[in-house]
Amino acid sequence: MYMKLNKMLEDINVLNNPELEQVISAVKLRRNALHSINAHAFKIGDTVSFTGRGGRITQGTIQKIKIKYVLVDCGIHGRWNVPGSHLTKIESKEVVNA
Repeated sequence: MYMKLNKMLEDINVLNNPELEQVISAVKLRRNALHSINAHAFKIGDTVSFTGRGGRITQGTIQKIKIKYVLVDCGIHGRWNVPGSHLTKIESKEVVNA
């Protein structure tokens, strides 16, 4: 995979503007698909963690699952809309009071 990635990066360096726009569009579509797939891997009530603003790891409980985002209730730290791919499920024994 590493060699494949290096080859792609080398190929990107020789693209003209319209070709580069096509690559960017494909990357955005793939990222959106992954956010959606990952968001629907969770259930309401799951305890999750994510890295919030300022690099702080935040824990919370899933309240709602949207198309690509998940609404996470973090208690006194507020409610956050987080892309599904940015969440990590926490098993009940790992939950730490923040």
